Amino acid sequence: MMEQEASREHAVTVGSRVYVLRVWYEGGEGGGGGAWRASVREGPNGERRAFASVDECVEHLYGELLRR
Repeated sequence: MMEQEASREHAVTVGSRVYVLRVWYEGGEGGGGGAWRASVREGPNGERRAFASVDECVEHLYGELLRR
């Protein structure tokens, strides 16, 4: 049983990546138009990329997954 769990865990980590995703709401106080913003970093030490919208961030992540 332990061998099966170790094998399954190895299979998941071999082709996986870790991204740190941050999403926040900016502006919009007093009835003005705010927007959701996002940033993503690959792993805890990767370069941070900021996006003006969550949609842009999702497009970036999708492209990253297709590239690798």
